[in-house]
Amino acid sequence: MVGDPKSLHDPKLAQIEAQIRVTCMGCKASELWELAALIEEVRANGGNPDWRAARAAIRCPHRCPSPRITLLPIPFGRRRARRRAHRHAVLNLSLQILKEAAGRSSREAVDTIDVRLALHVLRPYVRDQALLTAYWTAATAEVRHPWSSCHQPYRAIWYRLVELGADVEPGNAP
Repeated sequence: MVGDPKSLHDPKLAQIEAQIRVTCMGCKASELWELAALIEEVRANGGNPDWRAARAAIRCPHRCPSPRITLLPIPFGRRRARRRAHRHAVLNLSLQILKEAAGRSSREAVDTIDVRLALHVLRPYVRDQALLTAYWTAATAEVRHPWSSCHQPYRAIWYRLVELGADVEPGNAP
């Protein structure tokens, strides 16, 4: 796409699954909008969906008194948002599996295929093979004692993910 589109209803914006970055040049605040939501916002503020006129109908993200708004189409933004949501779901589902297994680990061996898969999924996020190996070693321990459970390795994995800035749900906290 060369240059700005003529309108918010431009079919090329939908074709490239664009999201729109709204930036206030006055306070440098920036927001990412879905195309349909931006069209609704312009319409609700009594604006025209023409690309240049729409800038006047959009408010500053920080509500500064004199906004100068610019619009920037971001191609394939919806695809990136879906990918980010998918990573979030996979990460938290893996943590949920490990947390449930850690709860059972003092009574029974938890070296099951779902635990193994969860550990495999977490490898790129944790970036420390020793933490995952410690969990697996505790999960496969022959002698079951309350002090040889998977709670400590799970806690180490969880803290490592939080330290790296992963989007971990509070329900998965140790």
